[in-house]
Order: sequence, then C-alpha cells, then structure tokens
Amino acid sequence: MNVSPEGKAYLTEVLATQPDKTIRFYGVPGCCGVNMGAELAVPADGDEQVELEGIRFAVDPQVKQMLADVTVHAEENEGEMGLMLIGYQPGSC
Repeated sequence: MNVSPEGKAYLTEVLATQPDKTIRFYGVPGCCGVNMGAELAVPADGDEQVELEGIRFAVDPQVKQMLADVTVHAEENEGEMGLMLIGYQPGSC
C-alpha cells in the first residue's frame, strides 16, 4: 500500500479533527467473496496497525492482500474531496 501526496494531505486534514481515530480497511462479505470497505474509526481487535507517510491505518487481515498494490489517493469530484483506492480491484461474480 502507498499514499499519494494528495491522499496524505487530505487524510492529515481529516485526522486532525479526529485524533482518536484512524483510517480502517475491513472486509465486506458478499455473494462473490470479500470486498473491501473503509471508514474513519478506532481500530478493531485483530487489525494490523500500519503507518505510511505519517498516517496510521488499521487493516483487517481479510483485506491485507487486497491492499498490496493499492495507492490511497484523494481527489475532488463535484466539489467534494474523497478518497480513491487506485489499483483496487473489487471482486465480481
């Protein structure tokens, strides 16, 4: 997993207002296997703690491999900033 400069700037700003939380990636079961979800939350028991570019992430072991080649990026869309996971390929049936 990598973090783009835009992703770092956006997450630094967001996390400054929520110092007790982190970006958490977790598994979402579906008909085609597990996909990935992301939230601003306190790490769950069993999550792996990762720090990249000074930003803490919590990663559910179910999705760790899905993040191997992903870049966390931020981009504006219709006037709203949001995260993008460049390189993430969700499962499909």
